[in-house]
Amino acid sequence: MKKEGTGKPQNPDIALDADVRMRELHFEKVPDPEVRFRGNTGRNSVWESRRENLPDEVQECVIYRNAGVRLRIATEIVKSESGFRNRSNIKSVENIKSVEIDA
Repeated sequence: MKKEGTGKPQNPDIALDADVRMRELHFEKVPDPEVRFRGNTGRNSVWESRRENLPDEVQECVIYRNAGVRLRIATEIVKSESGFRNRSNIKSVENIKSVEIDA
């Protein structure tokens, strides 16, 4: 299990859960996954992954069979002292904070 983040959201405003299964998988290059929580809003954020039939450190050109990965990304926006949840003006989708997953 790999777990990183700045907190433990009790009631996430945004949560992403993914469960991926594969019969066969190999890596041409060893990945270095990273999740970035961007934006200027205070938040409690965490990401966690669990692997099945995959080692913590995969190897190049090794074939892994009947594997799976479960990923959870969650963030809870913390209200600022002024009571506003975002310091920016609200303009449709522009204020949604992005989460990037690099594999």
